[in-house]
Amino acid sequence: MGERLDDRTVAVRLEVLEELLAELEATAAETPLDAVALLAEVYGEALARVMERAEPELQTVLAGDVLLAHLFALHGIRSGPADTKTFIPTDALLRKPEVRT
Repeated sequence: MGERLDDRTVAVRLEVLEELLAELEATAAETPLDAVALLAEVYGEALARVMERAEPELQTVLAGDVLLAHLFALHGIRSGPADTKTFIPTDALLRKPEVRT
């Protein structure tokens, strides 16, 4: 994941994100893209913090979840030992989610 964000930077990113989202309906297409990029950056930092603080057993459980493994890979977050590769079955990513009523 590149450089980690400190608390102050996260707070600034969240403020900017709120401003961008407030302008979303009235602005050109760049604002939504900026908002999504900032949101992804902040969420990536949140995931990194969870993994950093989690006990090894919980890290293993989280890394074993297909959706979370995909998010960890997307954000460049190592979710297990360095010699372990994340396996995400393609069919798991293509399946339609179950609709719960």
